Amino acid sequence: MGATEDQGREVNFVTLAHFAKSAEAEMACELLSNNGVDAILQGANFGALEPLLMPGGFSEIQLLVPEDQFERAEQLYQAFFESDQQALKEDEEIQDA
Repeated sequence: MGATEDQGREVNFVTLAHFAKSAEAEMACELLSNNGVDAILQGANFGALEPLLMPGGFSEIQLLVPEDQFERAEQLYQAFFESDQQALKEDEEIQDA
């Protein structure tokens, strides 16, 4: 967990999520940034290669958010990335609401 100076006050960053693919990490970071959360990515990027998985299944890419914005960031992240909606099965059709 890191800290940075933000207009004279110290901001503590906490990890919201870990990613194996940089594209997913960047998408999550952009989603949060577009919704007013000061998200940053931390981790290794090996050129055009995706980062290798680390022991325990986590990569080196971490999505960090300010501690005081964690709850809002978590809500946004879950709403977008952990939706209960599932993909349609091959023989399933979209039904009008």
